Amino acid sequence: MKLFDYLMMTFPDLTPESTKVHLAQMNDYNEDPLIKFREETFDDWQCWQKRLEFNRKYVVSLIRIVGSETWLFAGAFQQVGNAGKNAYANREDMYYQYYLKKIFETEEYAGRMYVTFKNPARSFIRVGESIQNQLYVTAITPTRLSFGEFPGYRNIILDYSSIGAILRLNLKSWRTALSIVKGIYVLTDQLEGKLYVGKADGSEGIWGRWEHYFGSGHGGNLGLKEAFGTGDESHLQHITFAILEVIDNNAEVNEINRREKHWKTILLSRKFGYNRN
Repeated sequence: MKLFDYLMMTFPDLTPESTKVHLAQMNDYNEDPLIKFREETFDDWQCWQKRLEFNRKYVVSLIRIVGSETWLFAGAFQQVGNAGKNAYANREDMYYQYYLKKIFETEEYAGRMYVTFKNPARSFIRVGESIQNQLYVTAITPTRLSFGEFPGYRNIILDYSSIGAILRLNLKSWRTALSIVKGIYVLTDQLEGKLYVGKADGSEGIWGRWEHYFGSGHGGNLGLKEAFGTGDESHLQHITFAILEVIDNNAEVNEINRREKHWKTILLSRKFGYNRN
């Protein structure tokens, strides 16, 4: 079924002709709208626009799933004016600050409904009628996309932005679970195809290691300094983190070192990755 057919069954006034479609994607400031949605700041974030783009009664917001032609429905909104141009986020340009009011009749689908759409142009805002026949609902999941409760050590695969969001939100279940264990982890550079195997053996466990990495981008490691020491944010966005092995907080240092060497050998991260020892 087409997206607008679905939405109009719930809210008949939400026609393509009365709507601008916000195609939210990674912007020039390396801000990922999917992360904004998961940390519940997307609604405010999208209200700031460089131009008077939201000049129709309604706005339907879709967020691109990176590397695909799938988009997450982030909500439908009524545009109720703007505050003119204002300074935003320490940027040189001035932005229009819009007032967007959620359409609660469609809110049950926000974060749950996925849409397919091929957007060949780098266009972030489109009029509804120009693409209404290209927006198809492909799935509606039982639960809303969010960071939620800690999913378990074996289920963690996170990118740099997601880790930053979890740290900023200081999510209790995540901090508790990751602070009470040490472990071996792997960083994957999706641009270069290289791995880095590391250990979290400090008093704050894996959570503490996260804080160290996010603050510097390299955690003090020689190989990672060479790769990311310049603080290249665009490169860091392509790094993912996963836990290889959880180790008890009372484990001896020699045991943690032994397990780290084991994983370096298995994954050949010295020969083909960023490990230097």
